[in-house]
Amino acid sequence: MHLRPMQYAKIEGTEVMVQVNTPVEAKAAIKELRHRKKELGLLKKRLVRQQRDAKAAVDRKEAAQTRKIKRGGLTAIATRISRVLGGDSHETDLATIENDLRNLEHVTHNIESCILQIEGRLLK
Repeated sequence: MHLRPMQYAKIEGTEVMVQVNTPVEAKAAIKELRHRKKELGLLKKRLVRQQRDAKAAVDRKEAAQTRKIKRGGLTAIATRISRVLGGDSHETDLATIENDLRNLEHVTHNIESCILQIEGRLLK
């Protein structure tokens, strides 16, 4: 998902920075941040769905390998060797998705912090 740049706020990694000079700009920045938070919520939903699908794929693959091992013979030996030597692409996808979800949580938390700080300064 490509997110357009914001006028008053900037997100680098998980860090959120806001630059405002007037109360009008502060209100516009709050609106921008709330909108970005909703966009990130939609992105999180999609990542959670992908995570669920990746976990299901890993479970299906493990169940199939277990069935092969229970049959024994040459295929069982080959399966054991392939487990030791090869990495699973679904597991790496799952790790990447979990890392992205963690980063989204940090960004969402930092956006909420910025909103609270700006609202606190507006009340003064």
